[in-house]
Amino acid sequence: MRIRGLLLLVAAVVFVPGFLAAVVAVDKVREGEREAALRGLRETVRASALLVDREIQRSLGSMTALAQSDHLRTGNFKSFYEQALAVNQPHVWTLLFDESGTQVLNTAVPFGTPPPPPAAAQRVAQVLATNRLLVTDVMRGPVTGKLLTTLYLPTKDWNGKRYVIAQAFSVDHWKTSALQLKNGSALTIGVIDRNGMFISRNLNAEALLGKPARPELVAAAASASEGLIRHPTIEGLDSYDAFTHSELTGWTVAVAAPAKTIETSATQAVLWLVAAGALALAAALTAAVLLGRLFIRVIDDTSRAAGQIGDGIVPVLGRSSLAEVNALHEALARAGEQIVVERRSRETAEAERSLLLERETALREEAQRQNAAKDQFLALLGHELRNPLAAIAGATAVLSHPRANPDAKENFLAIIQRQNRHLRHIVDDLLDVSRLASGRIVLDKSPLNLADCVHSCIDALRASERAAKHTITVLAEDVWVDGDAVRIEQIVNNLVTNSLKCSPPGTEIRVEVRDAGHEAMIQVVDSGVGISAELMPHIFKLFVQGPPLTGSMSSGLGIGLALVKQLVELHGGQVHAESKGGGAGATFIVTLPKRARSEQRGDAAGVPEHVGRRLLLVEDDADAMAATTEVLRLMNHRVVQAKNREEVLRMVATEPIDIIVMDIGMPGKDGYEIAKELRRLPATRSMPMIALTGFGQEADRSRALAAGFNEHLVKPVDPDRLARVIDTLSPRGELVGVRS
Repeated sequence: MRIRGLLLLVAAVVFVPGFLAAVVAVDKVREGEREAALRGLRETVRASALLVDREIQRSLGSMTALAQSDHLRTGNFKSFYEQALAVNQPHVWTLLFDESGTQVLNTAVPFGTPPPPPAAAQRVAQVLATNRLLVTDVMRGPVTGKLLTTLYLPTKDWNGKRYVIAQAFSVDHWKTSALQLKNGSALTIGVIDRNGMFISRNLNAEALLGKPARPELVAAAASASEGLIRHPTIEGLDSYDAFTHSELTGWTVAVAAPAKTIETSATQAVLWLVAAGALALAAALTAAVLLGRLFIRVIDDTSRAAGQIGDGIVPVLGRSSLAEVNALHEALARAGEQIVVERRSRETAEAERSLLLERETALREEAQRQNAAKDQFLALLGHELRNPLAAIAGATAVLSHPRANPDAKENFLAIIQRQNRHLRHIVDDLLDVSRLASGRIVLDKSPLNLADCVHSCIDALRASERAAKHTITVLAEDVWVDGDAVRIEQIVNNLVTNSLKCSPPGTEIRVEVRDAGHEAMIQVVDSGVGISAELMPHIFKLFVQGPPLTGSMSSGLGIGLALVKQLVELHGGQVHAESKGGGAGATFIVTLPKRARSEQRGDAAGVPEHVGRRLLLVEDDADAMAATTEVLRLMNHRVVQAKNREEVLRMVATEPIDIIVMDIGMPGKDGYEIAKELRRLPATRSMPMIALTGFGQEADRSRALAAGFNEHLVKPVDPDRLARVIDTLSPRGELVGVRS
């Protein structure tokens, strides 16, 4: 055999196997790149479906919160409308339907706009019958005329009425969401309803929204929960289309990528292989020996790189004098990088899943703790309410018995009064917590001598039954603050009452008031059960209670100290507790900003002299009418009565009346409407009016003042407070005009 032939044979022996190995390797790389791109496409469509579900879940959370709104129970649709506006997302409207399917309100239009014909009656009936969420396909809204999809959610029974809350998603909402890709992405993302109509599409949206998608995509989505097909898009572009379904809505989410993009890397690798093969063959013919050595080295390097790729290592290959070999090296390096990236992505996804599982577990445990705290609070509330109710019921039964001892009347009346004050204290504490949490408490500040406030509060406590078995010592020096006298006494009362409950009978509670430089200090010290280290960080939290005294039941709702903290902070001060542990007693220290000495005032305001007036009492409840009438007569007032609007108008026209005390909740026209009507009459335009009602929220007070009332008092009202308000509105026979 000639040397040339031998060299050619050697070249063939070296080149052909290496070339074939390269072909196989590139084919594997091509398939790997294609599969990696398709996996990425599937992950993209799943992520897009999660984005759709996240938007729906956010809306469902808002609807669930609105379904619990107290405005539905009271029928205050105006406030419900404002509440719904506050939670709306861009291009999303909230609607409310009654049981007949009639639209009560729609945040897409002003409140009070006449409703359209009941087009949603069938859907409302279906939601109420199944008591489940209903998600519609794309349709055109009867009010806005826009393409939209709607979520319907039933509410619970509110006073014999049920409603359906709906949120309408305009297709414009999805144009501003994360489904709209930027930076020139070649992907096409679409959301298709259960009828195959486009809800959202990032390409040609204006022309295609509300129109049918490609039939092959609709058919594939109808036959499988997720999948991948290859077909031309509506624009005629050959694409791979991955699809899946939204779990909450049943809609199809599809992401299409041009087939050219998926196949580009593989096609380039094949072209590089062809070029490298041609160049290598030409070189083999001219320099068989040299290229034979080079081919052997290339084969060795390639084999080593393939092994590293299999082990998950990105191969590092040196530069060669042959471009084809360098291209092969780069392809192998890219393949190794993609495998490493895929492995890292999988590890990251697994770590994220683990983190999500941990968060879900933590949230579930927190929910369980909160549920247990709620159950404990309800049990305590039931206990606290039943005790005074039992005492009142027993005393009432004794007083109403025909053989009851007349000499015991005062004792049982005192029981009823005492337990009534206890019930009012519980309700006031609960309402104060609600007002503080929503920022609706406004302090009525004035210059106060803190020592006088504390002495007044402690004197009242000493006269009560709860302090009968304890000694309360007050060491107070004069120090002035800007504060609300009622709230300051509430702070002191709660702190001392807490010490009384936690201290054995016969022990001393010491209350000190000191001038601490730039601050005024109140210190309450007891020798009771103390505070453990575990309880100390939570002592001022709502519904938190320490252990009861040995041999006694736990009492209270666990809101007194939480109220103290919030009221002190409203005054610009701070409160903290100190204790050496269980059984070592506790010290509570309140610090408040001190008023400058030059601004202190010690003169007391004059108290207006009490004068009997001619009152019109408006009340539909017979028992409340009788009791309140007697209280007012004991105050030396002359009382005439009315039960409804007609009697009110007759009385103001025929009787000389100085002031009106009126209930709000009455049959027919309520107190708000009657007050507005009276303000339009010349005879009663400037007559003082007091709202005496069970509606005690800040919104109720604002509504009463807006209707024309001069004052708003909450049942059961303290008789002394009622007397003061009457005297203030008509001091010494002079009437005060209506508040603006």
